[in-house]
Amino acid sequence: MEWSKITSKKIPFSLIAIVLVILAVAGLLYINLSNEDEIISDIDYTIDEEDVQSHWDEYKAVTVNVDKLRQSLDSGNFSLRLLDEDVHIIIFKSNKADGYYRGYANGVAANQAEFYCGEDTCHCYIDLGTYSYHIVNTGELVGNENMYVLYMTDYEKEEQRHEQYPIDPLTFEISNEDSLDHNISIEIFDPSNSLIFSENYSISPGEIIASPEISEIPGKHRYVVVLDGDYSFEQSATVARSTGLGSSEKLYFNIVNDSEYPVLVGIEIA
Repeated sequence: MEWSKITSKKIPFSLIAIVLVILAVAGLLYINLSNEDEIISDIDYTIDEEDVQSHWDEYKAVTVNVDKLRQSLDSGNFSLRLLDEDVHIIIFKSNKADGYYRGYANGVAANQAEFYCGEDTCHCYIDLGTYSYHIVNTGELVGNENMYVLYMTDYEKEEQRHEQYPIDPLTFEISNEDSLDHNISIEIFDPSNSLIFSENYSISPGEIIASPEISEIPGKHRYVVVLDGDYSFEQSATVARSTGLGSSEKLYFNIVNDSEYPVLVGIEIA
């Protein structure tokens, strides 16, 4: 396993990221195909194969008018166009201050619908009994807008996949090769950018800390790591199924005696 030096988030973005943003601003990466009044708008953007998750039985890249979605959620009664299907939503519970809404779809109380609507981003989950829809922020920009993935998961197909290739849970490990005690905090966000893990650790020289099993949600998870309150960075790891070709990525955080790069990160794929 190779170790890599991780730069604190105070360092500017990589040249690749800058180039992608420049292209996006110039309008070279996508074309908006939908009416401005719609909540969800199709974009002409091809998602890389390596980013496509096994549970995306159907999917496409979209943008979301977050303000219009929030207005519709506040109204309590609206429709969404999801992969060529019109889905009617009724909201029965909301916490507008925190941006969370719950309801049901197509007049069936068992069809759970959950929404998070922040200042400029959102996440949607709609269960229709035998399949579900999800809208997830990718963290990428197209023009000046957030790009989302709208995908559908077929429960029967997902069950078959799980029986054949079970999910390898997300875990990580921390070690301290420095001669000093340290404090390290780790937050983990799932593919929908929801915080699913937050923990602070005190670690002594020579100590190794292994995490519990954290997530079985397929897809890329984002880590936010802070060492001693002043050195911070982000890293990602993907949760995947156990197959002959590999499984989930496991991160190893190794604290060392280096003022510039005090944490080395190793990635292992089982």
